[in-house]
Amino acid sequence: MIYLQNLKKQFGPKVLFDDISFHLRPKERVGLVGENGMGKTTLIRAVVNQEGLDSGKIVLRKGARAAMLEQELQSAGGTVLDRVVHGDSHFSDVQQEMSQLENDSDYHERAPEEWSKRYGHLQHEFERLGGYERESRAKTILLGLAFKVDQLDQPLEKFSGGWRMRAELARLLLQNPDVLLLDEPTNHLDLQSVIWLESFLKNYDGSILLISHDRSFLNGLVDRIIELDRGKLGVYTGNYDTYERLKEERIAQLEAEAANQTRRVDQVQKFIERFRAKNTKATQVKSKIKMLEKMDKVETFQQSKSIQFRFPQPKRTGRLVAEVRNLHKSYGDVTVYRDFSILVERGFKVALVGENGAGKSTLLKLLAGVVEYEQGDIILGTNVTRAYFAQHQIETLNGSHTVLESLEEVAANMPRTRKQSILGAFLFSGDDVQKKVSVLSGGERSRLSLARMLASPAPFLLLDEPTNHLDMRSCEMLAAALTDYEGTLLTISHDRYFLDGIIDRVWEVNAGTVKEYVGSYSDYEWAKSREVETAAAGDRESAAPEKTSSSKKDKQRKRQEAEARNQRYRQLKPLQDQLKKVEQKLETIMQEKQEVDNRLADSEMYQEDKKPQLKETLEKQKDLAWKEGKLMKEWDLLSEKIEDIQNTPAT
Repeated sequence: MIYLQNLKKQFGPKVLFDDISFHLRPKERVGLVGENGMGKTTLIRAVVNQEGLDSGKIVLRKGARAAMLEQELQSAGGTVLDRVVHGDSHFSDVQQEMSQLENDSDYHERAPEEWSKRYGHLQHEFERLGGYERESRAKTILLGLAFKVDQLDQPLEKFSGGWRMRAELARLLLQNPDVLLLDEPTNHLDLQSVIWLESFLKNYDGSILLISHDRSFLNGLVDRIIELDRGKLGVYTGNYDTYERLKEERIAQLEAEAANQTRRVDQVQKFIERFRAKNTKATQVKSKIKMLEKMDKVETFQQSKSIQFRFPQPKRTGRLVAEVRNLHKSYGDVTVYRDFSILVERGFKVALVGENGAGKSTLLKLLAGVVEYEQGDIILGTNVTRAYFAQHQIETLNGSHTVLESLEEVAANMPRTRKQSILGAFLFSGDDVQKKVSVLSGGERSRLSLARMLASPAPFLLLDEPTNHLDMRSCEMLAAALTDYEGTLLTISHDRYFLDGIIDRVWEVNAGTVKEYVGSYSDYEWAKSREVETAAAGDRESAAPEKTSSSKKDKQRKRQEAEARNQRYRQLKPLQDQLKKVEQKLETIMQEKQEVDNRLADSEMYQEDKKPQLKETLEKQKDLAWKEGKLMKEWDLLSEKIEDIQNTPAT
């Protein structure tokens, strides 16, 4: 579907892509991982020509469309539904040209065959893009992303940035591009929407290249991982868990090879030092020196900084941390909680879950003391103080302070070395601590806010989506700190893996009530599945048996549809098999060509005694380039044939 060939990209001294190549296959789901700042977003922006390259090329199959979920929102008017339905410029162009042709009677009379051919092509494209059921499909996607029916006709500009981002995701999913490029698509979604999106993408027909810090999301969706690390691209078959295991095995292997090489080098150097002054060994010494100069050093992985730090613990509270008594909370005419009561006890680590609008965030804010209520009481226990984290709060940081000064605001009496240790645990090290808060990215501000919170932790933490804008390693660091935390915790998060590691109970919020499930998030999912099975079994028992019979017409229709599918399969199968063989050959040729290019980049190849080898290598490079070009043409032709068959309506 897409070939990335020998990409190079550099910002000043920082190398993002150092001659990287990759092939994204049709219908493949690939996760792109790497630490913040390694160039992941730059890479997918390059695929859609929004970012230039220093060298290399990106080849997209002829006629294929690639679309990317933008992290920066574009201004757009109209309603939510209008933005999703009419936000595809390609669909709008098709629709507009169809309308022009329908009203162009002169063209129809002057060249009826040409008019008919063009209109037929446009009509086929209109149907392929789901023109007739476009609005109903848009509504289905928007509802899956937690919009309410009455919100669809409201102006988009009235919604928050997070909700507008959901609308942009819906617009992109409705476009149904051949290649879908997603940069942290779960950041602005709640848990139920993440689960819906994962299910939707599993059935997606096109290829997907995905950046995400959500391990569960990656595990459930992707079949390959590519890791961008210090300019190099590593490819691993399998989901994220498999990638971690394979990488650990690769690290161990390379370290063993490096250790063996070091021992060998030490032996050779000892030989050189011992016999350097002896004429009888001069030839051998020279040979050993030359051998060392030619030896390719085994490059081991540069290990990322890991957390070796225990955060301060909060003061111990009484058994009762918070009690909600007969509370009433409304927003205008909408009542969220009526006569609501609940207890929070010391040591509880709770995940709040439930559908959008059920009242999760409201409950968290009520317990945090950041919203008012009409009736009832919220009583805090002995020695209880609260700390609340939400995404909008990162904007309250003092931009004129440095990172270190910002931490000192909440931990003035702490020794400087301990402050630096805390910042280091949140990936601020060296000169990073002297950065002004005003220049920090969203992810860096989130890390700083969390560092401030855990540097002097309150006994009662309330966290609303704390992993948004964090990379995978930062999420793991936060989970480790919260697992170690001895206070009481309530959190809302769309990251199931993160929740599984820290919580001991789930509160399911629904219609102003809370139902408790004791255990991890996985335990909660299991309990919910059992509830669904029990309910389904009850429905089957209570339902009266009904005899159904299909009409002859219905049977004939199904038989015709099956025959059409079989015919299409017989046409597609040999072409798809041939395409797969071509792709395998192409990957082999590209790899060989890369090896030849590497040899030609070695200055020793151009020495006088290497002329025969140089000539042979140049000829091989030319031959491989010719083979690559031939295979690319064959790949393009086969892809077009397959696309034509897939897009031809079954008859």
